[in-house]
Amino acid sequence: MKRLALLLAALSIAVAALYSVRAGAISLAVALALYSLPGGRNRRKMDLLIPILLVVSLITVALALPRR
Repeated sequence: MKRLALLLAALSIAVAALYSVRAGAISLAVALALYSLPGGRNRRKMDLLIPILLVVSLITVALALPRR
């Protein structure tokens, strides 16, 4: 699952740089969720809270961007 998340993160950075920042931010949020959330039961709450806040902030930025 971690390899898929890293591949999706690299792809989303390329999409954000070349095509659309909105699509890149949303796909990067999905990649971060795939990378950090599956092992959440074995970690402290703070270690789980920061990736969740990053996912929410990436989606918020993606929705706040103007459409082209």
